Amino acid sequence: MKKFSLLWIACLSALLSGCYSNAQIANANKIVTALPEEVKGCEFIRDIDTPSAYASIGQARFALKYKAFEDKATHIVETHAWPGLISPRFIGVGLSAREYRCAEGKGPKTAKPGAEITYEIPSYDMLFPDDEIFDDFAFSPRPFKRL
Repeated sequence: MKKFSLLWIACLSALLSGCYSNAQIANANKIVTALPEEVKGCEFIRDIDTPSAYASIGQARFALKYKAFEDKATHIVETHAWPGLISPRFIGVGLSAREYRCAEGKGPKTAKPGAEITYEIPSYDMLFPDDEIFDDFAFSPRPFKRL
């Protein structure tokens, strides 16, 4: 069952990774992740969140940067990461951030260490320890008992 889940996630990731053009990827990569003190004097646009949880924090970060590019932002400040269900047994990560538009010459040109949130995705069992509906043997055939 675990191998099937990993294969399913790999296939889903491969499908999702092909959803952006090279131009869209380049545009999202123009957005710089900054520390709060680095965007002082820049225009705050709005708070943003990923629409759902993603398999990795890199995917979630890309979704935020793409959304920020669409809003004509130049920088984001990541505020927090949160766990979310991707499938009944797989936990992913979502991100929240603040968008800023900095004038030419303001704000950092590249992300500094500590500007990007680090996050370790918790296991399903850690978040839902009492959930026996999706135990490891729930989908395996079981012998019938005669009454």
